[in-house]
Formats: sequence, structure tokens, C-alpha cells
Amino acid sequence: MGSTTWAWLILCLGLGLASARAQGPFPDSGSSLMRREFADRMPDPVLINQRGEHVHFFSDLVQSQAVVINFFYAECKGSCPTTNLTIRRLRSELARTFGRSIRFLSITLEAEKDTPEVIARYAAVHGGESADPDIPDWQFLTGDPGEIRALRKHLGMSERDPALDADPRQHAAMLVVGNHATGRWSKVNPLVRPAMVREKVERIAGWTQSQRYADIRRAVNESRPSGIPPVLLAEPPPILGTLSQSLTGTERAGNPVNTESLRGKAIVFGRIYTICPHGSEAVVNTLHRLNEAFGSSGRLQLVALAPASDRETPEFFQTFASLASVSEQDPWWFVTAGPDQVDAFTVAGLGLRPPRSIPEEERIHPLEDTEHDLRLVLVDPSGQIRGRYEVFQPDPTSGDASANQLEADVRSILQLP
Repeated sequence: MGSTTWAWLILCLGLGLASARAQGPFPDSGSSLMRREFADRMPDPVLINQRGEHVHFFSDLVQSQAVVINFFYAECKGSCPTTNLTIRRLRSELARTFGRSIRFLSITLEAEKDTPEVIARYAAVHGGESADPDIPDWQFLTGDPGEIRALRKHLGMSERDPALDADPRQHAAMLVVGNHATGRWSKVNPLVRPAMVREKVERIAGWTQSQRYADIRRAVNESRPSGIPPVLLAEPPPILGTLSQSLTGTERAGNPVNTESLRGKAIVFGRIYTICPHGSEAVVNTLHRLNEAFGSSGRLQLVALAPASDRETPEFFQTFASLASVSEQDPWWFVTAGPDQVDAFTVAGLGLRPPRSIPEEERIHPLEDTEHDLRLVLVDPSGQIRGRYEVFQPDPTSGDASANQLEADVRSILQLP
């Protein structure tokens, strides 16, 4: 690997970190998030909901509950409609795993204007009420402006500059997610990919049933003595489709390979894009984890795919694999093929999203001109697609959750006869 290549990698990493820093931390008033005592010191003002009921914010709505809190104002035409759409989606998706044990609370920023009558009309428009007994409760709240400002400050949703803080148009489009019973609290951006929002809400508000039992199974299986059959077998993941295509390419040793020859093994496919390593690093780290856990089984094959180019050649991937501590004996291919072949296989075969051209103003550096779908895809020994896993996410917690689920699903597939 030449010095120019390493220079680009270092530059890309540096710019990525700088971009993350540029977003800035949350205000100091929210620094107590994630601490158990955060909710115990929460203000408890009396607020009025869309039904005209007077409720204490903490003791009636938050105590012993999982909650998702956001701020809005009825005349908002910016982020509020998108946030409301996210909440509607979350309520539907969380009905089966949380039901009424999670509650959504939307608090007005303009209590002077947003009277109980105004928020009642607003709630009716945005679907606050539902006849489904399992749909989480969603309350729209107004009350004393000063008490709401104090509540915002405690939740870390106020601005240091009084002028900015007084302007509702400047409010942060963030969700405050927490569970008073467990003491877990965090903030979630509702404007990112919906699957990411749901994953973070589930992890902060409380484990879903499937996540809890996956953790139990993994802990029991990993703790059992060698030679004792696994117990508490995990349910295999659902079948999402059939891999009806194959890909012919060149492995890093220079040998021609075809993915059809892997039939009979569980396979995890992943696309890597090494021009900027933040995504490829997450993919390679997860494949490493699978190799360490299951590589010696003889029943798993890992396949990293990349379009052939002047840069990404078999020789390049020999060096790449060596630096990643992947030996030639590991069940792990690094396969290059023509860009059209790789795109056709990953999109039509594996069901990944097609590459997207990145507008010039959004590029981290000039060479990163295309966004690729870096989800890992699990295929069982009979060629059935069992899952797609987004292990590269801006939120590392969500990425880790996807990697955990992939490992659990690979384990369950390898336990099948």
C-alpha cells in the first residue's frame, strides 16, 4: 500500500472526526443524561393534556415508565411535522414489544399560544388518539410557560443564549428517551434513518423480548464447557428471500472464485469501500468477530466484495487482509469483480440498495463520490437470505446491536441440522 493511499485514509479519518466534533455536544444542562438520578430530580409541574386532564409531569407520566419526550409548537412548519411522522411510526412499531409500557410526551414551546383547545386540535390532526389498546399513549401538553422552561432546561433542551432560547424556531429536533425504572436516558435524533431511531429507542427504553432472549441464549451457550451441546437454542431468523444469483470474481491470492461453490455453508456477504475506512472498518470488525467465533466450525464463509479498480486489486487486498490480521487459512474471501457485476449481485442478488452518487458539497474528500450500502447479508446453507444487518451507523450503540443480532443469527443457523 503506497504512501498516497495511507495519506488519503488518514485524511479521511481526520475529517470524519472533525465533522463529528463540529456538531457539538449537548448543552451542559443535559450532561446528567444517562445517570439514574437524572429522573429523580426531574421537575413535576402540573400540565394540561389534549384531553383537558391536569397531570403531574413526573409523578403521573414519567415515574415507573419508559418515555419518549419531544418539544413542539402548533405553528411549526420545520422539523415538527417530520418528528410527528417518526413518532407515529414508532408507536405502531413498538406496540407489539412495549405496548402501553412506553409513553410519548410532546410539550409545547409556546404555552402562551398553545392553549388546551389548540393542542387538542393539533393532537387530532397528528393522530394522538388510537382505539388500539396496545398502541402507546401519546400526550400533547401545555401549561405554565415558566415551568415548561425549567423542565426544558433540566432535559437539556434549552439554549445558553436567551435570545435563541426564546425563539421556538430555533428549538432542537431531538427526542429525549428514558426509562425511570432502569435509569437509562439519552437523546435521539428523530430525523435520521427510521430503523436507527427505533433501535436506539428500544435499547434505551428497555430491551425487547427478542433482544433479551438472544442475550440469555448467547450468555448460556458461551459459558457452557467445551463438548457439551448448546442449550436454549435460538430461533432461526426468518427467510427474507432466495439468493438466485452467483458472482464470479478474483480472490486476493489471484485465484478465480464463484460464490455458487459456497452452497452448503452459511455465508456472510459484506461490501467494503476502502477509499474512506469508517464504514469498511465497521464491516471488517464485525466479520473479524464472526471469524473468531465460528471460523473453526468449517460451516461458515465470509465474503468481502469490492468493485475492481486501479486501486482495489487482488494485490491491494493481500496487503489489506494482512494488515487486518486475516490469514490465508481463515474462511474469508476478499473478492474483486467488475463494478457492474458487483452492483448487480449486491442489489438484485442480496437485496442491498444501489450505489448513490454523493453531491459534491456533501463529500468528505473528492475521491469519496459514491455512497454504498454496507449492510452485511446472512445467507443460510440452502441459499436462503436470513437477514441484512446495518453494523455501520453514526450511533455506535445501534451498530453494536446489529452486530450482536448478526452473531446470534449466525449461531442459530449453524445449530440447524
